[in-house]
Amino acid sequence: MAIWQFYCNIVSAAKSIDKLSHDEMISWRDIPQPRLDIDFLEREESWAKNIIQYGNIDETCIQFIYHEDNLDEIQCRIDLRTATKHMFGKIIAYVQSIEACFLIEDKIYPPETEVIVNAMMQSKAYQYCQNPLEYFKSFEEAEGEE
Repeated sequence: MAIWQFYCNIVSAAKSIDKLSHDEMISWRDIPQPRLDIDFLEREESWAKNIIQYGNIDETCIQFIYHEDNLDEIQCRIDLRTATKHMFGKIIAYVQSIEACFLIEDKIYPPETEVIVNAMMQSKAYQYCQNPLEYFKSFEEAEGEE
């Protein structure tokens, strides 16, 4: 994952996530497979045979990861260098259409624009895109505090 990418999983809203491990939260096992009609990103060749990928791996992409021919997880990466309102709206609409939510750092978020934008603005990817030099300087400051 590139530093400029906001990373999350797309998880089924049908699950009760209370007391589930991270692996259980992201899993689509035993849940009807969502449709893969991603028409807003080009289908690309993935580095692995068990991944169906839409979009460039270093930019905005959605990956469907399979295990033994069953959907295991859906990963989403949003390139914050080039993100547009239009593309973001398409991702939100897709997640809503498959009755799913976003999992960001073990917290579930509904597919609502304002909620996800707020989560993005708290991310390291956003901090990096705002000011790369300051982002790396913050590492030096943190080391000096140790």
